[in-house]
Amino acid sequence: MKTKKAPNTKSRIIFFFVLAAYNLLLGVYLKDFFVLSPILLTFYFLSALPTLFFVLKIRSAPMCAIVYIVLFFVIVMSIFGFAYCSRLLPIMTMVTTASELMYLAIFDDSSGKDTLPTKIYVLAVSAFVIVALILSYNFVCKPESPYLLNGGATLWDTQTEELADEICANSNTDAEKVQAIYNWMIANFEYDYDYQILLQYFNVRRTLSTRKGVCYDFANLFAALCRSQNIPCYVVDGTPYNRSTEDHS
Repeated sequence: MKTKKAPNTKSRIIFFFVLAAYNLLLGVYLKDFFVLSPILLTFYFLSALPTLFFVLKIRSAPMCAIVYIVLFFVIVMSIFGFAYCSRLLPIMTMVTTASELMYLAIFDDSSGKDTLPTKIYVLAVSAFVIVALILSYNFVCKPESPYLLNGGATLWDTQTEELADEICANSNTDAEKVQAIYNWMIANFEYDYDYQILLQYFNVRRTLSTRKGVCYDFANLFAALCRSQNIPCYVVDGTPYNRSTEDHS
């Protein structure tokens, strides 16, 4: 009777380095946002931490079961986070985790015994992932600043803050700053009629560089500029009462 072959050490190492490289590049791209968005940071950890499971070869069925359960809950939290925040990163986290599950499903034989250091390692990585899961749930469902939950897709970086400082340089009150931001956006942006919406997400760098966008981009950019000036601002997504089939922000 043939048994499923154990994962080839070379393929596991290659898979680990591919995941590590992906998460490294993602971290470099998002580094400016991590300080400003604990939600984004926790979902990045949910993407990066499970990669550590592939550093060692896990043999025993109980340890493999723990890994499967942890990866399953990461996928569930990613779907949950995307539904609440409308951010692309939770979907990317879900895809990464799903690929890890597929790899295990194809190569995992769950036979043999693990050494004590391997068991401790698996449990330690699992504990870190569970902490990230709890934090992501708290950030999504119980934000420290409730106004940030509405328009949770709004992120900004240090360059956005510097730009907002320039726009509001001659403004003394919050009302004057809001008016200055509004006037600046009206004068510098145009509607992108060619934009094809497949997966709507806000990227402050893209919007500022192209000076184009749809209502979703403009609403989130306005909120980003306001919030970078410590002005609470809501982003409202919904359906206009007089156009029931057309979404608006």
